[in-house]
Amino acid sequence: MTPRTDDVVAQGNFLIPNGTFFVELLIFLIVLGVIWFFVVPPIRKVLAEREQRVAETASNDKEARRLFAEATEKYQSGLEQARTEAANIRDEARAEGRQILEELRAEAQAQSDAIFAETSAQLRAEADQVAAELRQTIEPLAQTLADRIVGVDDDLHAGTTPGHQTGRSPS
Repeated sequence: MTPRTDDVVAQGNFLIPNGTFFVELLIFLIVLGVIWFFVVPPIRKVLAEREQRVAETASNDKEARRLFAEATEKYQSGLEQARTEAANIRDEARAEGRQILEELRAEAQAQSDAIFAETSAQLRAEADQVAAELRQTIEPLAQTLADRIVGVDDDLHAGTTPGHQTGRSPS
């Protein structure tokens, strides 16, 4: 062996594994085993729980959307029903209002007709009374006037002037 080969054998060939390599490999495999058995299962468990929660959240979201859609549909149908009911109530109220208005108009017309008839009867009675009073007052005046006129005619036919015959003055 030449001194060069001795140096290479003494320093070792990096391509030829020695005992430290196997020890390092063994430590690596032990650390890998510890990680595989003690670290990975909790991580897998957490990931599985996370996936389960995501799936539950997705299903809850779908359920919430479905419930929201149902609630919205119920709300819309209830709102439509309330609007229809309100319209019916308004129509009924208008009809009742018209009926009450017609009844009040008829009652007012009846009262008006009754007052008119009563007033007409009262006015006729007063007119008859006034006419009777006027007859009582005017009849003597008319008789007096008729007598004067008739008396004046008699005087004219007789050829005398009025007032000379009886001493009355024509007034």
